[in-house]
Amino acid sequence: MPVLFRFGLGVLPLRVMNENVIERGVINKQDAKTGYDHDDPSLRAGEGGLTIWDLNKMAQQKQFKELDDLFDNGLKMNALPVGMSAGVGVSTLDTDIKLINDWLSAFAEKNWRGKIFFSSNNKRVSQGRNRMRSSLLNSRTPFVPMMKFSTMLLDSHPLAPRLKSNIVILNYTDPLTKPYLQEFIPTKIHAVDLQVAVKGKYGPVYIGKTWFGKYDRTGEFTATDPNKIVGRYFLDFNEGALKDQREHHWDNSDEELLDPLPHIDN
Repeated sequence: MPVLFRFGLGVLPLRVMNENVIERGVINKQDAKTGYDHDDPSLRAGEGGLTIWDLNKMAQQKQFKELDDLFDNGLKMNALPVGMSAGVGVSTLDTDIKLINDWLSAFAEKNWRGKIFFSSNNKRVSQGRNRMRSSLLNSRTPFVPMMKFSTMLLDSHPLAPRLKSNIVILNYTDPLTKPYLQEFIPTKIHAVDLQVAVKGKYGPVYIGKTWFGKYDRTGEFTATDPNKIVGRYFLDFNEGALKDQREHHWDNSDEELLDPLPHIDN
């Protein structure tokens, strides 16, 4: 049975798009029948290549068109990423009050550090957690794995109609792990994440977008407004990025790690 995603007033099937990769104006041809492995050396740009902090700066400067071009022309990957990622993001949920907008972005910056994807037998279906501060009220509390998500590697998605690669979806129909206050937020305010890989300094980096909407009883997601992206985030699972985060983008907070990494037997 095909996977369907409710969109607007109807239900659209997944569609397969052609593959062209555009990165900062450079077009690379990719065989439509094959994809990239995460450790493919050709995806490691080296010095001058994109980092998640470069991408986050673009988002802060509202360079959304350039980010959307990268998102729409990403890389076709053979499998979901696996392991812990360094992550940064900004809120794009604009309100009429600048102070609130600034607070939302600062909240994401101080309380979220990335995502963790579990290994799985089926390389296109898995689960994961977010690296989040355990208390929203105390900036000295450690980061812990929480806010559970289910994830799939899809050929296409109706919220990304111009996509030329495959795409990773993260849904939050069952986010609770422990009674953390922030885990109850997605049970009331439903959201979905979509992310696409592009070539980066240390290897592939993921450009992500978040929409608000509603999950129905079967887990299908309907966006409140398909044209309104409420958040943008960026992930890098490569060790170089994790080292960079620890050495240059950390506040000395403790972190609870998952060791060994959980495995999904599917």
